[in-house]
Amino acid sequence: MIKCLPWDEVEKAIYKEQKWIKRNIEPSPYSDKSSPITCPDCLRRRIAILIVSGKIKVKKIKSPNLWDGFDFEKNKRKKHGHDWHNNMMNIIARHFEKQDYGVDYEPNLNYGNADLLVYNKKDKNEKNIYVEVGTVSLYKLLYNLETMKNVDFLIVPTGDYLIEFCI
Repeated sequence: MIKCLPWDEVEKAIYKEQKWIKRNIEPSPYSDKSSPITCPDCLRRRIAILIVSGKIKVKKIKSPNLWDGFDFEKNKRKKHGHDWHNNMMNIIARHFEKQDYGVDYEPNLNYGNADLLVYNKKDKNEKNIYVEVGTVSLYKLLYNLETMKNVDFLIVPTGDYLIEFCI
């Protein structure tokens, strides 16, 4: 038997997730003109509903030693920008390549492109990981979370933490 929660408890849970998303995922400063939803709070709410409903799982992983080759002390004040973004993409790619994973740059998603695709070269049944470095289009994230199956998304806002979405 499925236990139904009172609507106010569900709304509190959704609101809590929305606040968490707002604190941890920085939306892209570039407008997505093809997005039918332009309200950032509305997009965060839809993502929060996916989390609260159990359709996706999300966790934040924080450590100054996440990536081989990333000097946290040197880079903690530098965040975003073209050079930072490219440097982080290369650090993340090398991190996975050292573990014998394949890495593709700018792979297609159901909507848009990710920065990286990480895949197991030996086991095609293992989930693919799509990586977004820095800011992310909330609409692109929502659309792909809703339409893609059996993949993970890593959002890497800074060098010392990442957010993992498991579908």
